[in-house]
Amino acid sequence: MDELGGKFNRRLTLLWWSFLFAASMYLMIYTAEHKTIVIADGSYEQGAVGESVNSEWEHHLELENTQEGTGVFLIPLAKNTKAEDIVIENGYADKSLHILLKSSEDGFYGEHSVQGDVGTIRSAGWEEQRRGVLLKFQMDDVYEYRTSMDQNMLRVEVCDPHSLYRLLVVVNVADGNAVETETVREVLRLLPAQLDHDNIRLYFIGMEDEAPTAEERLSFVEEVNADVFLTVGIASREDAGQYGVCGRYNESYFIPEFGNVEFADIVTRNVTIASGNRAIGLESAGEDSILQKMRIPAAGVELGNLNNEQESELLLQEGYREKLARGIAEAIREVYTVYYE
Repeated sequence: MDELGGKFNRRLTLLWWSFLFAASMYLMIYTAEHKTIVIADGSYEQGAVGESVNSEWEHHLELENTQEGTGVFLIPLAKNTKAEDIVIENGYADKSLHILLKSSEDGFYGEHSVQGDVGTIRSAGWEEQRRGVLLKFQMDDVYEYRTSMDQNMLRVEVCDPHSLYRLLVVVNVADGNAVETETVREVLRLLPAQLDHDNIRLYFIGMEDEAPTAEERLSFVEEVNADVFLTVGIASREDAGQYGVCGRYNESYFIPEFGNVEFADIVTRNVTIASGNRAIGLESAGEDSILQKMRIPAAGVELGNLNNEQESELLLQEGYREKLARGIAEAIREVYTVYYE
């Protein structure tokens, strides 16, 4: 009896471990098939998912409006496509969505269509590239996206930005010469890593080689329905003795509690502290400044004076640029905590 009992217990243990193994495998497979896909931020590297992003595409992607009003469209995937094979970029600057599929069957999207609520898609195309197949969707507005993979389908939920984030911030590269502009871009490229906040969304404009016009910048702010606007620049003042951080504001636009002066003061103070530099103070924006046309809390900050030899050398240093980015991040975080949380 003891021998029989021992065999029974061993078989029971074996069955138990077999069950656990099978359950673990099922969970792994289920998780892989329903894995959320991370969307890359295309804020300043438009076309990063593909070799080129052209207005003309090799092939048209068919759209079928089968679930109107759901806000979700489904992209078929070739067999054996894994979540790690998919890279998604929100190209909000030109209202586009780019999806790179690193593994896909030749001609697959010539035979398959995108289905669901496709009303927000103006046009869609695909082309084969060295890295895989690149899909591009031209949208009718600026959106955020929630994506997940369910078996052989990529589920894309189109969302209004304010439904996902409490504070929408448009960060603008101020007009300047080539050196000033590129220096500002280098600082702002460091900003997302300094401000990882679930309720704050940053949108960058002016980061591309071809700078948008003032009208295009204003239009983007309105389309996003931004809460605040921050323009970042660098000065080349004739007086080399005028160096440090300077804030700018539109004195003709005022709202109680949180207006342009308060915003400019918060940014100037935080950038000055983080950089260990000095503050020149706050100045009224000039008549031609984009700040004069804003009807939301808006401010500008000059990070330094390139005609000051010491400050010019600082602005070339990666560590100093990180401090400037940290100061901007702290300012935005303070605005959120005090006025929007």
